[in-house]
Amino acid sequence: MAANPSIIPRAPLRPDPVEIGPIWAGFVRTRDTTMRERLVAAYMGFARMLAAKVYARRTFEGMEFGDYLQYATVGLIEAIDRFDPERGVLFESFAAVRMTGAMLTGIESSTEIQRQVATRKRVIGERVASLAEPAAPSPGPEAVFAQLAEMAIGLAVGFVLEDSGMYLQEEGTYADNTYSGVELRQLRGRVKAALAEIGANQRRVIELHYLQHLPFEDVATRMSLTRGRISQIHKEALQNLRTRLTKTDAIDLHC
Repeated sequence: MAANPSIIPRAPLRPDPVEIGPIWAGFVRTRDTTMRERLVAAYMGFARMLAAKVYARRTFEGMEFGDYLQYATVGLIEAIDRFDPERGVLFESFAAVRMTGAMLTGIESSTEIQRQVATRKRVIGERVASLAEPAAPSPGPEAVFAQLAEMAIGLAVGFVLEDSGMYLQEEGTYADNTYSGVELRQLRGRVKAALAEIGANQRRVIELHYLQHLPFEDVATRMSLTRGRISQIHKEALQNLRTRLTKTDAIDLHC
């Protein structure tokens, strides 16, 4: 769990110049890892101060102070490795730029990852809703299990489409003639053939959603249809693709 800034042991904001000078000289001369660790420890108070400043101005609430301090420490290590004391520049001035940049880059990366995860969950939710058929008034256990099985198989077809997206392009080259390369070419050919056999609207929904990664709402706008209708077409398209793909031995959609 990330630490709270109030409970992190405080270190001096800046090391004693008399003590730090010989350590810098030894590190620049030998690049010894032990000396690097001593330098990192000496400037951790400075790293904590910078991390606290950036944390106080945060606009993204998905990260704790410990995350900021971790990114600042990464920037500190990079600054130590690149700093040349002979240039007469104060290390704190040199390091502050790299440490702040490391924090901002880390925050941006983390925010983007969380955004992608949320988008992925929403897309899968759309697909599940599309594949779910209206339940009978009093479905028995067998009917429920059958419905869940159909949904699972439909989602499996969708994952095959996503994973095979690159194979819908023109024929490429492979680094070798291994069995894996041959199998991938065969998969691409079967997916292309299956897509060519389904209806135009179904093919269009599949291409926009799985190959261009558009959510159902955007697909509906592109095709001038309602979102509910796109959901229906999506389900019909996956059922048709499932029928065609399971006619071959290349993909087992029931495992």
